[in-house]
Amino acid sequence: MRLRTLLADGALGLRLLHGAGGLDAPVRGVMTTDLRDPSRYLRGGELVLTGLAWWRGPADSEPFVRILSRAGVAGLAAGEAELGAVPDDLAAACARHGLPLFAVAQEVAFAEITERVVRQISGHRAGDLAAVVDRHRRLMSA
Repeated sequence: MRLRTLLADGALGLRLLHGAGGLDAPVRGVMTTDLRDPSRYLRGGELVLTGLAWWRGPADSEPFVRILSRAGVAGLAAGEAELGAVPDDLAAACARHGLPLFAVAQEVAFAEITERVVRQISGHRAGDLAAVVDRHRRLMSA
């Protein structure tokens, strides 16, 4: 699944704040965190969802985004419920690191975003598995 697919899903109400050039990044999973350093839980390709509880001021954005960028995440989606809006310094840090940033409206549950991503990824994996099984059957019958 691609970030572009999530953005196009009107039911999720995601707003792109930065990173239109990165919308074709593949999303391999979702991780919700408010840790200042979630790197030990990241493998790359995740859409990171955050409620911004880690953010205490403008100096917090750069280290957080640097960590996500080094971990190879696909994008960051920040909820607006805690602060009312995504901080400008977070958008600036994402711009510096080339990380797509989305705003998540207060009425959208992170669980809804997670479910959409998981369903989409699971569907693709099921299709991949079916193709492997089909190839195996053809090889065995030959």
